[in-house]
Amino acid sequence: MEQNHSRIAKYVKSHRLDAIFGEETIKDMKLLSCGKGEAICAAGDRLDHLYLLVKGKIKVYTLLPNGKSVLLRFNEPLAIIGDMELMTGYPVRCTVESVGESLFIAIKADVLREWAFDDPRFLTYIIKGLSHKLYTASNASSLNLLYPVENRLASYLLSISPEACIQPALEEMRTEKLTDLAELLGTSYRHLNRVITKLEKEGVITRKRGIIVIRDAHRMKELASGNLYQ
Repeated sequence: MEQNHSRIAKYVKSHRLDAIFGEETIKDMKLLSCGKGEAICAAGDRLDHLYLLVKGKIKVYTLLPNGKSVLLRFNEPLAIIGDMELMTGYPVRCTVESVGESLFIAIKADVLREWAFDDPRFLTYIIKGLSHKLYTASNASSLNLLYPVENRLASYLLSISPEACIQPALEEMRTEKLTDLAELLGTSYRHLNRVITKLEKEGVITRKRGIIVIRDAHRMKELASGNLYQ
């Protein structure tokens, strides 16, 4: 965990955190960096901090009783981790994983209880965050239950892509991880492989040396139909 106050001040300013948190809370903020694939929290954990994603991207998924995982969403700054646990005292229900290099501001739960729980600015921020999570959870359920794998894959690829969506986060799609992705999308490895082969033949994507590249962003957006894991 890093304690660079000048860097914290930069993120406080760029994300306007002083409009959400008071001076005492800002003083307690620390920086936490996570590498690619590193879990920030996992199901069953007890959190004693609230985390704000200020740089990078995270992937959120949940484990089912049968041991399989289901993708819920990707988040970019200024995503909140631990808000539900902070407000309810419940253990973590989902695993949150860093997609690449990510940076978080961490705030002790005790500090928030002392200085922020009576602050309307903080409570409004938490309510908005929880509302967004409810919306995205509902959207992810619809995607996973009602849409074909082709549409789910398109939504996934666009969710991990930058704005231009021509070169997605390719490291996420290396062949050795397709089994994990198939599980996240609620399908089999064989079926996912067939879908990828089909899209490749149609010129929508290219697969080379275990990496997938989007070639037809317009068609990919049509397949996603505006539904993203975000």
